[in-house]
Amino acid sequence: MDFLKQVGNILITEKELDILKKYQINVNEHSMIDEVLLLIDRFLADSYDLSDEEYEELDYVASCLNERKYYLGSPK
Repeated sequence: MDFLKQVGNILITEKELDILKKYQINVNEHSMIDEVLLLIDRFLADSYDLSDEEYEELDYVASCLNERKYYLGSPK
């Protein structure tokens, strides 16, 4: 099981970190999930030679971060 860990102000799993590192997206340099999501979007927009598998990996991480952002940011 992959547990959440805190990197700065961002909660992220080791698997997600590994995927982002693979594409040189460094979470340590950012303090908000929105910044990481923007980097993923820019990477996807600028990369024309990604395979379906690579695209799906990054899309998976973006989906997880978006969901986490929603649930952590929603008033209880």
